[in-house]
Amino acid sequence: MSLILTLAIDDLDRSESFYRDVLDLPVQRFRPDDAAHELLMLPQGDTTVLLREAEVLEARHPAAFQHLDRQNRGVGLSLDFQVTDLNLIHNNLRRREHTCLYESEDQEHGIHELWLYDPDHYLLILTQVTQPG
Repeated sequence: MSLILTLAIDDLDRSESFYRDVLDLPVQRFRPDDAAHELLMLPQGDTTVLLREAEVLEARHPAAFQHLDRQNRGVGLSLDFQVTDLNLIHNNLRRREHTCLYESEDQEHGIHELWLYDPDHYLLILTQVTQPG
């Protein structure tokens, strides 16, 4: 079984730069055969996160988006990504003056996490599994 999660974003280029250049995640720009607009794909094992511009989604599915502005995007949702070099990502975030919510490290279980919001206010939890100490 696989899962495709589609998220509304404001700016495709800004999100591509953030996820690829800052978070060092694999990002693919893609144009479906039946679409006039591109989207971003973030493959994560059996799951794919699709990032599509909100105006495109709203035009295709107006009923689903008529109340989108009542809440911040992603309320109650967190995206967890396993990464290989959290220090590199943290340095990238600092260089771009991107605020992190917090960082935690559980040495007993070998888990190091960084919590932050992406440019569209989705909560991200970046996790690096280290050797338990």
